[in-house]
Amino acid sequence: MAGKYRNLYYSLNKYIFRLLPDTLYHNLLGWIMHRRFGVGYHWMNITHPKTFSEKLQWLKKNGPIEKKSQLSDKYDVREWVGGVIGDKYLVDLIPLSKSGKFETTKVEDIDFNYLPNQFVLKLTKGSGFNIICKDKSQLNLPKVKKTLVDWLGVNNYYLSREPNYKGENKIICERMLEYNITDYKFFCFNGTPTFVELYIDRFGNHRKVFYDMNWKKAGFTTANDSMDGDAERPKEFDEMVSVAKKLSEGWPFVRVDLYVHEGNVYFGEMTFHPAGGYTPITPHEWEYKLGEKIKL
Repeated sequence: MAGKYRNLYYSLNKYIFRLLPDTLYHNLLGWIMHRRFGVGYHWMNITHPKTFSEKLQWLKKNGPIEKKSQLSDKYDVREWVGGVIGDKYLVDLIPLSKSGKFETTKVEDIDFNYLPNQFVLKLTKGSGFNIICKDKSQLNLPKVKKTLVDWLGVNNYYLSREPNYKGENKIICERMLEYNITDYKFFCFNGTPTFVELYIDRFGNHRKVFYDMNWKKAGFTTANDSMDGDAERPKEFDEMVSVAKKLSEGWPFVRVDLYVHEGNVYFGEMTFHPAGGYTPITPHEWEYKLGEKIKL
């Protein structure tokens, strides 16, 4: 969701939907998401959760929220990731100016003349707050700065009531591995990578496909997307599974996002409630199959 529609959605959440109790709030947002993708909606029982979506809502308010907050922040998580799997899996950060500072809460701290020709600016909390620059000479700098200012004004808690997204957002700059890189999003249940969701050619012929750990089609998808796509099993797949297993240990559910570039595996982020737990799982029977794998 982008542009004016995200702004409207955010305003509704912050000023109107916030008045609703959790059960009504989460079901309203779930209904909106299902309507968006043309999928029939099933009421979520958050008090006695059984489905994948129901358990994600339950997990938002339960468990070690402070630790989850650290691991949900794309800057704060780096030290922890380095300690668990090693710094070689971290994408290099680029200083935002000659001061050598790697993170900031103010757009004016960024010296765009100092940045290389290619880079990725990210907000450290939330999803979709990325500016991918593959040619700085083509960058609309006033627009980029205004976008960053607007993004910093967003409290991502109000988009889905995820307590781990509370607090001040930051801007970081990463080395761009490659434009249009494939995401490998590992669905990990109780420390066991079980399915991987591939985001392929996001800025072109975007397609999404789920595989199990034997590289067989998983039999389900999200947001009613096609399940007809295919992808080649990367030679680094076993290493990615090992990395996802180490990073997900101790969590009932977490999605571990990884990349592969020039034969090297890189960490992307830890996502505890993908799409806020509102995205349709189709066929619907998989809501229960995935839910059974989360042991609360």
